[in-house]
Amino acid sequence: SSGINAEWPLRPGDYQKSKFRSIPENKDKFITSGLWSISRHPNYFGEILLWYGLYIAAIPYFASPFGYLTIICPTLTALQIIYLSGVPMLETSGLKKWGEDPKYLKYLNETSCIVPCLGGPKKSKTA
Repeated sequence: SSGINAEWPLRPGDYQKSKFRSIPENKDKFITSGLWSISRHPNYFGEILLWYGLYIAAIPYFASPFGYLTIICPTLTALQIIYLSGVPMLETSGLKKWGEDPKYLKYLNETSCIVPCLGGPKKSKTA
């Protein structure tokens, strides 16, 4: 039960993308509606929130000050998603598919990469 509830930040973005892809007219198109209008990777934002949320929930149970060092885990996860695995792979794939599309390039340059509405790295490292 708690595992299912812990995934709530991931679900809206995944649901919206799944619904978008289920429409035949959207084949070979990229999503820019819903959460995807304010973040290019809202599902990764949700995952990062999930891991930091678990860290925050555990703070009252730290037996020593060394417990605070566990902030390393969500931080490394976030860095991995943003700089090593998730975002770079999807951004590269997106550029291969839609890199010639001016609408996609505009989307890359005007939509936050991870944090909705708050900015952050807007431009793709590969754009």
